Amino acid sequence: MSAMDADVERLTEPLRETSTKFYVLLVIAAVFSGMAAIAYFLQLTEGMATTGLRGWGTQGGVPWGLYIGTFIWWVGIAHGGIAVSAAVRLFDLETYLPIARIAELVTIIALPAAATNILFDIGRPDVMWVMIANWPSTISHSPLTWDMTAIFLYFALCGTYLAITLRADVYECRERGTLPSVLDPAYRLFLVGYTPKQDEKTHQMAKWLAIGILLLVPLLSGGVVPWLFATMGMHPGWFGASHGPAMLAESLTNAIAVVIIVAAIFRVGYGWDDVIGDEIFRGLNKVLIALILVTLWFLLQSLVTGSFPAAPSETGELTASLVSGRMAVPFWLAVGGLVVPLGYLIAQALKPSLFSVAASAGAAFMVTAAIFLKKLLFVVEGLLYSTREPLASMFPEGSYWPTLTEVALAFGTVSTSVLIFLVLTKLIPIVELPESDRRAAGAGGSPSGGGSTSSANEPSPSLGASASSADVPEDWTQPDPITDDSTEVTDS
Repeated sequence: MSAMDADVERLTEPLRETSTKFYVLLVIAAVFSGMAAIAYFLQLTEGMATTGLRGWGTQGGVPWGLYIGTFIWWVGIAHGGIAVSAAVRLFDLETYLPIARIAELVTIIALPAAATNILFDIGRPDVMWVMIANWPSTISHSPLTWDMTAIFLYFALCGTYLAITLRADVYECRERGTLPSVLDPAYRLFLVGYTPKQDEKTHQMAKWLAIGILLLVPLLSGGVVPWLFATMGMHPGWFGASHGPAMLAESLTNAIAVVIIVAAIFRVGYGWDDVIGDEIFRGLNKVLIALILVTLWFLLQSLVTGSFPAAPSETGELTASLVSGRMAVPFWLAVGGLVVPLGYLIAQALKPSLFSVAASAGAAFMVTAAIFLKKLLFVVEGLLYSTREPLASMFPEGSYWPTLTEVALAFGTVSTSVLIFLVLTKLIPIVELPESDRRAAGAGGSPSGGGSTSSANEPSPSLGASASSADVPEDWTQPDPITDDSTEVTDS
């Protein structure tokens, strides 16, 4: 059984019922978010001296560190998450429909989280306004302006995509009385102009938007973001044409892993074993296997070319540091975080008895942690080591270690994202409701009272409770209140 067959009451359970575990998780997320707010206040009042970031070159530090690494990590989650949903809707993959909205919400939350890390990195929030006000003049040369422009455009597209697929379910839940009554004015505003007749047109719009999203994912996650680094030839490890497809593979890998984790949490938390079934996790695991292999292939390419004797000296120095130098520990942790889950995923694919949702979620967590480490190393490695002459002789080798302030802010975006996700579970249905139930509710039932709905094949009550099908003329048809403009019944 999937969401297409599950009862609407079960799918709207998060809107109606709140467990003790929910409150505990909510408090934990709120506490860590509060700690992040305190850390940001400290950074604003004390300046960037509270971070481990320093000027590149004479100061021997790195201007980009944990904040930008976390930014790239979030961007990858956002682009890959919406790609999962777009593929499900475009190719009618009904088996995976229960996770489509989860993937959409992951994207909607991840994009602001990514933008927030840029705000942390530039230090003063007023600089963000200066960047926006001077957008026409800065778009041609500012990497951060490129990032923010891409994020805003993508957020607008993904928000529209989510809204048009969500309106039908909000309408249904409002009719059933399962939405918070205090927010009813907001729901009414959200549903302005909506009628159930629009559902077919909505599906068509969603598919066209899905095509646009799938076309933009390679351009943004495999284009704009990696271009910020790949076009800078003065920093070792950054320049190169392979960073685009490599980052695209890492982004999709990361997004699939996060979707697996979130889907597993909802399945366990609400007992949705029959809604988010094993077949969904098995399918996602197979996709994750392929993406991890692609990610490892690009990693192997960079190691082989960087360690080759003919490689530029700064590239060889960087590769040696990753393999056996001071960056070897986080590097091999990242590699292990990909290889170990890959081994399990292949084993459970070959021997189905090894499969479990908990193990799949654990493997996915290791993968997303490994991608995070890899993103951080990629950002820092290009700034730590000497560049080409004459800069190599002018500037010392850099050093960097994130401070507690940076850690609190970077991981605070994770806790805040969890907090937002928890709140959203109380505002909108997390799993798309079955279309058949929406039609049944719209055909004259009493959803607001939680009662059963009448079958569309039953005679109208105005004909008498004892009327049988034989009493109804053959050429009489009952109008459909959803699709017919007129509700007048005429006899032949």
